Amino acid sequence: MAQAQVAQTQYPSASPRVEPRHMDFQFPKSLAKYWYDDNPYLTHFMNALSSIFPEGERFFIATVRHYQDRINDPQLRAEIRGFIGQEAHHGRQHELVNQLLEDQGHPLSKIGNRTKQRLDWVIENVDPKNQLAITIALEHFTAIMANQVLRDPKLYEKAPKAIQDLLVWHAIEETEHKAVAFDVYQEVVGELGLRRAVMVRVTIFFLLRIFTLQMGFLRRDGFPIRPLKLMAAANYMVGNPGLFRKIFRDYMDYYRADFHPWQHDNRDLIRQWQGYINGLQAKPT
Repeated sequence: MAQAQVAQTQYPSASPRVEPRHMDFQFPKSLAKYWYDDNPYLTHFMNALSSIFPEGERFFIATVRHYQDRINDPQLRAEIRGFIGQEAHHGRQHELVNQLLEDQGHPLSKIGNRTKQRLDWVIENVDPKNQLAITIALEHFTAIMANQVLRDPKLYEKAPKAIQDLLVWHAIEETEHKAVAFDVYQEVVGELGLRRAVMVRVTIFFLLRIFTLQMGFLRRDGFPIRPLKLMAAANYMVGNPGLFRKIFRDYMDYYRADFHPWQHDNRDLIRQWQGYINGLQAKPT
């Protein structure tokens, strides 16, 4: 156990099973240019997220796998295997969506290659504990965003059906494994100061990267002027449903000394969605 680890308050001990699912989303052969509510701003916000997911998921896997052999707890070792499987599936499914975007003329391959180069540089030049700290910071972002997706259909209901299913599935699995990388960090690193400092840096980089990509997509479209859609996008972010407004308090909890992801106990959402998501799994061949 790392000496710098801080004490944790109680959190649910019966965490969900972390097992990958094989999904069949029946993606369409093409997507509308502005596939989310005919809204260029929100469509390109989501395009930006999807563009970095595959390489991001591979980075998460690599940073956790690095410490896998140092974990003695059999339950956590099993959760690590499930985490790796789930993240690998997430990357592959988003690659299918990204191919649809590539078919529209967006440079998704170029963005993916650039993301890979940057993350490869991190793996080669940044020490493993900092890499793991980056992973748990980004996993916190995905977990709190996933929580809102599962709680509020207004965050995805104007997407095509297959994309809605993808977002719900991704949100469920991000919720199931939201503590795995964190528990690995606490076991082998446990440095509170590093966790906090890296989250500050990751927050700045992550938001700048997403909005830079979003602006790049919009620039390639000639910066469409759609005032009502721009207002809708602003509402989506900070009004109603207000994604970033609603995740702010959960985001700030990360800086608490005694924080653990399962202090945000949303296992009820997994149970509510379980039947639905089971119906989307690929049938055995």
